[in-house]
Amino acid sequence: GSMSVPACQAGPATIESPTREVFCDGGPGALGHPRVYYVIGEQNFVECGYCDRRFVLKAGAGKTSHH
Repeated sequence: GSMSVPACQAGPATIESPTREVFCDGGPGALGHPRVYYVIGEQNFVECGYCDRRFVLKAGAGKTSHH
């Protein structure tokens, strides 16, 4: 069945973040790595240097209105 496909072939995980400050620790167990912090820049996404996770700024997030 489709459950036997390794996760590494599913492509990089994309995580939507409501804030520009994110951290990644690779997840639990053997897949983990040291916790690292990133700030999402002008491209509205950042990729983890340890794993294939990509953090995408949620649509409409990070905008400040002064009305």
